Amino acid sequence: MAAGAGVALHVSPQGRDTWSGTAAAPNTAKTDGPLATLKGARDELRRLRNAGKLQPGPVTVNVQPGRYEQAVPLALEAEDSGMAGAPVRFVAAASGVRVTGGVLLWHASPVKDTNVLRRLPENARANVRVVSLVKQGVSDYGLEHTGMKVPCYSGMRLTCEGEPLVLARWPNEGFARVEGAPSGAEGHVFTYAGDRPSAWLDEVDPRGLGFWGNDWHGDAIAFERIEPAAKRITEREPGSVYGFRKGGRWFGYNLLCELDMPGEYYVDRLGGKIYFWPPEGKEKAAFEVSLCRDLVRMRNVSHVEFEGFTFENGRGCAFVIQGGEAVSVTRCTIRNMGVQAIDMHDGARHRVAGCEMANLGCGGIAAAGGDALALKQGCIEIDNNHIYAYSRLSLTYSPAIQLSGCGNRVTHNLIHDGPHAAILFGGREHTFAFNEIHSVCLISGEMGAIYAGRDWSLVGNKITGNYLHDIYRPCPQQNRGIMLDDGAGGLTLTDNLFVRCAEGVCLSAIGNVISNNVFVDCFPAIGAWRNWSAPEEFDLTIRNNDTRIARLMKIPVDASPWKERYPQLAMLRDAIKNRTLRPPETSTRIVNNIAWKGAEEWIYFHREKHANAWVIESNLTGTEPLFTAPEKGNYTLREGSPALAMGIRSLPLGKMGLYAGPERAVWPVTHAVKAGCGNLIYKP
Repeated sequence: MAAGAGVALHVSPQGRDTWSGTAAAPNTAKTDGPLATLKGARDELRRLRNAGKLQPGPVTVNVQPGRYEQAVPLALEAEDSGMAGAPVRFVAAASGVRVTGGVLLWHASPVKDTNVLRRLPENARANVRVVSLVKQGVSDYGLEHTGMKVPCYSGMRLTCEGEPLVLARWPNEGFARVEGAPSGAEGHVFTYAGDRPSAWLDEVDPRGLGFWGNDWHGDAIAFERIEPAAKRITEREPGSVYGFRKGGRWFGYNLLCELDMPGEYYVDRLGGKIYFWPPEGKEKAAFEVSLCRDLVRMRNVSHVEFEGFTFENGRGCAFVIQGGEAVSVTRCTIRNMGVQAIDMHDGARHRVAGCEMANLGCGGIAAAGGDALALKQGCIEIDNNHIYAYSRLSLTYSPAIQLSGCGNRVTHNLIHDGPHAAILFGGREHTFAFNEIHSVCLISGEMGAIYAGRDWSLVGNKITGNYLHDIYRPCPQQNRGIMLDDGAGGLTLTDNLFVRCAEGVCLSAIGNVISNNVFVDCFPAIGAWRNWSAPEEFDLTIRNNDTRIARLMKIPVDASPWKERYPQLAMLRDAIKNRTLRPPETSTRIVNNIAWKGAEEWIYFHREKHANAWVIESNLTGTEPLFTAPEKGNYTLREGSPALAMGIRSLPLGKMGLYAGPERAVWPVTHAVKAGCGNLIYKP
């Protein structure tokens, strides 16, 4: 079908799904006009297509400003696809187009139930409001999730004018501490200090969230039994994945008796009510509870675009995109989702660009495209997005961006205000370029702002031109700007700027290249771990070697295109099989970098350095590099810099971070480093 004039439909809050949608406003007789919903537009396009009346060319669905409430997802299938050069475009005709999975609350009133008043803190009794969800026809309140796995959907959440409220908790900020683990680290019991949990005996479903066993893993657990005399809490199984340890950090939540400050709420699932203390100055504002799960679901859909919308208040994802190709989401704001903003997998050439994403229960964008074993490119592009305040319910392993597959690009994104990693990835031949990341790993440890691990064959991945700064250490276990953990190998890190990082890069010694990076105020710039050079280091009894070796042996390293692109993997395989010293071609190279200020020992070796494992040369350390204006964040090199004489290049600072353009949902974008988020050198 050749591209032609195409079709234009209109959607408006004043519309009806029984109308044609050919006009932006109702006619005088109110007999025709715009459609009322996105689903109505989908159905009209299907009707036109099935009747043979859909003209060749692009299709545009113009959506007028207003609030569009969805109780069920907008479901698009392959039949709803456009064509290359003639996409189906859903476009917000102006700002203020809100697609929400929530319902507005009405008839909020002071609390009069004496039993509830007795349980509320004294300072809250006159301030808390109650709404009967049952009277509003709302009966599905969802469940609070537990365990390590990211949930499919969250429980009901409450927002006020686009800002999330907090499920009533104690302490209101920060953490309490695990006093002890009387059943052992793998048991189901922990003890606490003080008497506060003693007040939770009347709570229907008390819960806790925290770093119970490790600073790099957060768990949500439910409390089975609270014993005030012993100051002991028993968890409901399945519970903390890594058990409990003395000093573990946690807070209690889902507690009516802890609703003690503005901005907190509690859902009474048995009584069908919601209690909340309005934020200051917001007593008469609009309050909304999430009801719909995913807002848009696409299966095997191609050449469909969404532009300029606000998607909000769902319990799942704003978009679930399965399969298909060339789906794009641009200039959108996605906020207050229970799980992720966008989940896209098994497709190709999808694009997410210029979006604002905030207040997300788990992560921002999860994308899987391409075939890492066949080295087939997915060509997914994640560009120029601003992602912050993510991983609010699932504290760890729910990053702003999670990427897998092969041959995808993550560029020019700004990521901040996250408890754990900003970017987690696996697979091969991805590009991570010109992103700015700061104020992440805010409460976790043993993590990197950008993280990959436990695979010697992460070949072709390029991390270049990124600005990573203010990555602190809030707990004893170290954080890094980039963490290549547990033997991550085959990656190239070039032209990155690390400023005020507890550690710049953490890595081990198989096939990585670290070149032309600048480290300022990092403690240290580089942390070097295993050599994996001598045969005994590949012994299967060494922790996680079985996983690493199994992954390597699955790769057809003697076949094309592997043998041409990555011949070093066959060398590594042969060294392991033949129990020989691995050859120099598989070494990690650390060359032409600058390390200024920070730790006196700019590279710290956690084990004895093996000469066959590392090439470390032509780095400028301990000498003033002559930056142009470091006090203003300008780390380009002045004329006469000793680094220039060594062949080190100035960094592409002007390309790092967001950029202005027609796809940006907001411009300019303001953001600040999170104050008091931790230490560069841990100080308890």
